[in-house]
Amino acid sequence: MKEKLEKALIALKNGDTNSLATIYNLTSKGVFTFVLPIVKDYATAEDVMQQTYIALYEKASYYQEGTNVRNWILTIAKNLAINEFNKRKKIVGFDYDEDQVVPDGLYSIDQSVDTPTIRLASEILTESEFKILIMFTVGEYKHREIAELLNLPIGTVTWKYKVALEKLRKELEKRESDAQKKLAEYSK
Repeated sequence: MKEKLEKALIALKNGDTNSLATIYNLTSKGVFTFVLPIVKDYATAEDVMQQTYIALYEKASYYQEGTNVRNWILTIAKNLAINEFNKRKKIVGFDYDEDQVVPDGLYSIDQSVDTPTIRLASEILTESEFKILIMFTVGEYKHREIAELLNLPIGTVTWKYKVALEKLRKELEKRESDAQKKLAEYSK
């Protein structure tokens, strides 16, 4: 994949606009899963992903051949995601009923991702555990790739992934036990 991606980016750099589709197909899922934990909003992550490819198209001439293409793309995505997150944190909505300014909430993952497991993970895991979990399970990155992208030792990535899974397992068992207790009380 690295060679195919490098070849496509060089073609884009040389003016072949059709190669952008190849780059998108090879990297879009990974870019999305990389920015989701940063912006914490599904729709915003999709927007940032699209902005990444616009910026990639505009900045293709700056790519230095032989460097890590995926890291270069993810650096663009990360910068756009951080900018978008910071911009959305400043957005406030006006509540006409209470006549006061309240946070808009556009950056809340709970409001935009309708996946109970992702919602639970975002609630109970640390930011780095959540990011690693999402990159591995949704983005299908290997542990060594995540380690490279996040500038962490592979052992740390593997450990945090296992810790994240264990936290999720324990929380799910606790919730199931609580539900069974409530059901038993209700049945009496």
